[in-house]
Order: sequence, then structure tokens, then C-alpha cells
Amino acid sequence: MKVGYAQAVITPTLDKPVFLAGFGQNRRAESIHDDLYVRALSIQTEETTLVLVALDLVGFFRADVQEVIETLKVSETFRVLKPEVLIASIHPHHGPDTMGLWGPDSKTRGVDEDYMRGLKEKIAAAVLASLADPQPATVKMTSVHVPGLAKNARNPEIVDDELTLAQFVGRDNISTYATLFNFPCHPEVLWEHNPHITADYVGYLRAEVEKLTGAPCIFFAGDLGGMMTPDVQDHSFEEAEFMGRKLAQEGVKALEKVEGQTSKVSMAKREIKAKLTNPLYKLAFYLRVLPDVRGKNGLLETEVNLVRIGGLWFATVPGELLPKLGMQLKAQMKAAGAQVAGVIGLANDEVGYILPVEDFKFPSNPFKPGRHYEETNSIGKGIAPAVMDGIASMLE
Repeated sequence: MKVGYAQAVITPTLDKPVFLAGFGQNRRAESIHDDLYVRALSIQTEETTLVLVALDLVGFFRADVQEVIETLKVSETFRVLKPEVLIASIHPHHGPDTMGLWGPDSKTRGVDEDYMRGLKEKIAAAVLASLADPQPATVKMTSVHVPGLAKNARNPEIVDDELTLAQFVGRDNISTYATLFNFPCHPEVLWEHNPHITADYVGYLRAEVEKLTGAPCIFFAGDLGGMMTPDVQDHSFEEAEFMGRKLAQEGVKALEKVEGQTSKVSMAKREIKAKLTNPLYKLAFYLRVLPDVRGKNGLLETEVNLVRIGGLWFATVPGELLPKLGMQLKAQMKAAGAQVAGVIGLANDEVGYILPVEDFKFPSNPFKPGRHYEETNSIGKGIAPAVMDGIASMLE
């Protein structure tokens, strides 16, 4: 196994309005508290090359992912290695609108197309840079529960507090090349009144890991739907720092207890379809706030993946999976042979919340959804069975 890593700053400039994504409309960025990044980790074996890409963005549609991959295909390196590429958003609520929903008002897109063009170029460049100088490595893998930092605002009794970890080290088991963290919680310690661009607790997490290990850190969001949110009172930068550093310290401590191993790598993919029934999405398509992603018969086509790095398996889902389903997936992966299992959310798409069918109830007034907010930000009841069945088919 060989690994490579690259990153680049993707923070938008403030020379024109930047609409912050994740809460309401017309949240205009006033300053940059900390930079946003694209981070790319490549893993190469004789059989497979895999590139895992994390974006400090609220979401990145499948069409945008495919555009990046088409750009990469002109590269000789890409044509020779033929890597599998996974591009996942970490979903901070204080970065630029890359989807369209958070413009100056509910009828106007908040996406800066010039920014998007430059962003896609930077993502492609980071993928290629991660492939340029791979180093021989082994991988450590483990998980640890870190209670008390996140809560489920929709269903308080269902909380996933598992931190899934991987660390790529030299064959001497001393040198560290990169560390991967995967945790199921919205990066939204800072709340709707925050006007500063920030990666939230994830920025502090990565900085602390990098200080402790001397190597870069890449973070992926887990099953953060429903609403897995930071359990804080003041929504302050101090609380974001505490949360990020606590996760970093617990993760690094857990990794110190395991040995590196050489592993095979693979990524399987299943394309899935589900009926888009949400009337709010249909209205957004009509207003051209969102791109119309429907195909024939109102079906949306997206994908799920199963990533295996030796005994570490990740199920990837194209949106915000509720933890009830996420914990089911992790149990299924372990039953199928995984030593450590995680879920990577918002992977190669962002279709909104993915809710268990038995819990799905679209509100009679979607503008006042009450306890059913998540349904108003979901394509419909059919997406969860499509996701779960698609992953189950790969586990079989």
C-alpha cells in the first residue's frame, strides 16, 4: 500500500457577496475566521487506486462531481491509474452556498458560478497532487465512542457518538502520513447569527490532530441526519474549539493503541433511483433556485458505495442519513466481516435527509414543519430503502 495527500484552500474571497449556506437566506459573510479546504487522500495498491476527497462545503451535487471527474480524465496520470474517486462534503453551515438554497431571498440562487468553476479546478488539482508522490504505508484502524458532544434534536433517544478512525503510517510504524476522522455531527456549533466563514469544530479538530501527529488530517461527516447537532449552549467559537480538540485527543489516543497493517483496498458502487416527491424541491426547480435533477417519471438517480481498506469499511451515502439507519449499516458491515465500520455522508451527491420509512411524515404545512423539518429537506420516502438496499446488495 502507498498513500499520498494534498490540500488546497477553497475559501471564497469577499470582494463580492458570499451567501452562507445552512440556515436561512441572505446570511452574508462579513469576514474569514478560518480557511476552508479541499483535502485529498490517495491510497494505491497493485490492484486499486482510491482517492478520498473531503470538501469544507455544505454540499456538492452529483453533476458537479461528474464534471470534476470528466476534467480529470484528460490527465495522463488519471488515465494510467484509473482511480476511483469519492468526493464528500463535510456540511459546515458557515461556508459559501454551493447548491442554491441560501441566496438573498427564497427565489434567488446563492451560488457564485465563478467561484464554482475555480473550485472544481482546485478539486481536480488536489486529486492529481495526491497521486504524485505516494509513500509506502500501513494503516491503523479503530473506533471510539465520545459521548456528550453531540445530541439528536429530532429523536434524543437515538444518538450515534462513534468516532471512526484510520491513520496511515510508515512501515516503521513511526512516521505518520495522514489521519482520517469520521464523526456523525453537523458542523454547526456556531449558529445562524454567525457571519464569519469557518469550518466550525472540524477546523479545530484537524488543527489539533495535526499538532499531535505532525501529519495532515482529513475529516468526513457520518450519519449526521435527524438532527445530529453539537450539544452546546452558547454557540461560540470557544465551544467549537473544545469540541474539536476533544474529538482529536480521543481519536489520537485510541489510534496509539493499535498497530499498522498492510491492507487491500476496493470501492464498489451501486447506482440507485428514488421518486422525488417533495413539493418544495419541485418549487425550487421551477424557480431555478436548484438544478432540476429529476429524470424519467420524476426519478432521481444517485449512488451509494462500499469502501474497503482492509478491515475498515465505509458505507457512503448521497445525503444526510439519520443515525437510526447509520447504526444499522455499521452493524450490517460488521456482520459481513468488517473489523471497523463507518458511514461517509454527503458522498458524491447531496440529496438532503434520508429518513427511515417508518418515521417519515411530510407535514401538512411544510412552511411550519414542527418536528418534521427533515422531511421538508428530503427528496421523499423512497430514498432510504434505495440507499439501504443498494448497500445491502454490495455486502452480499
